[in-house]
Amino acid sequence: MFRITEGLFDQAEPATLGLTSIVGDHPNLYLAVDNDYKFCHHPSLTVFRDRLYCCWSNGVTGEDEPGQRVLLSSSLDGRLWSEPTVVVRPEADNSAHVASGFHVTEDTLVCYYSTTYGDNFHEDVHLSAVASSDGVEWGDPTRITSGFFIEGPRKLANGRLLLGGEHVGDKRTTAGLRMRLLYSDHPDGLTGWQEASVSPQASDDFQYTEPNMAVRPDGVPVVGFRSQTGYLFASTTGDNGTTWSTPQMTKFPDSTSRFFLRTLANGQTILINNPGATQYDRSVLALSTSDDGITFYRSVALRNEPATQDFGGKHKVDGWQYPNALVWNDSLYVAYSINKEDIAVTRVSMANLKTVSA
Repeated sequence: MFRITEGLFDQAEPATLGLTSIVGDHPNLYLAVDNDYKFCHHPSLTVFRDRLYCCWSNGVTGEDEPGQRVLLSSSLDGRLWSEPTVVVRPEADNSAHVASGFHVTEDTLVCYYSTTYGDNFHEDVHLSAVASSDGVEWGDPTRITSGFFIEGPRKLANGRLLLGGEHVGDKRTTAGLRMRLLYSDHPDGLTGWQEASVSPQASDDFQYTEPNMAVRPDGVPVVGFRSQTGYLFASTTGDNGTTWSTPQMTKFPDSTSRFFLRTLANGQTILINNPGATQYDRSVLALSTSDDGITFYRSVALRNEPATQDFGGKHKVDGWQYPNALVWNDSLYVAYSINKEDIAVTRVSMANLKTVSA
């Protein structure tokens, strides 16, 4: 599915993995020290009406605890960002909202969020969305489907949308299903979602799978999955996302965290993750590149400075984590959470990104 060249990461040097750092700007969108809410995670980026938008989960102290809301900030230049505003806040006292990405049509910005109830795999966990024509005022929620999601849809060449998340309830506990892949031929991103076929061989290899998709330069869509094994897994499809191959281990190291996989308009495939050998070690956020979407042969550090949480809380982990990225105005933008407390966006010029492939 995809792989790395031998020696790409030096696991004997966990603080750097032997990687050099790429030059970039790192503006902060949210600092927990300046706010009553001390938890931030699950960031996503999009562009709508010539503005760059970032949404993320924002809670009082710990991860996905009751009262967690979704925040939004935007920028005209990727350097100066607006003060965060609330997109949605939970109505029920026992619920939390988890930011689940964006979808953009010609005249609408759609922001997704998962609603949880203390357990992200509870049978009532579901995905909803709100829509806006200006990125400021939001309409009433639309319930999309059951399941837990942290990533918005990806579009295939024919316009079909693919969406990946987690099975919840009995399908997870009784049927042993993990990743939940959906597809829709409706461009609005709100309707027409149908279940794709994909099943893991060994469900114990997976807790959160956090699917992330790219279309390789050869035209083959590939979905990567987080696992508990220390490596990413992946599946491919030959029918535009209706059915997927059994997930296979890729031997691409991953410390068990959300990652980002995308083929850019220039044909370069990037994979951004925490490739350390120790589970949940998110001290190095690495950007790896491939010409064919299969073999990743160069990697640089986006962030690897020491980072330690200030406030603590449920499930918080130190480090640079949960990346989401896009290319806009000749720069690559990567959003991530810092210690699950702050949110930042790194901007790397495409000229600098080309040196990763040198």
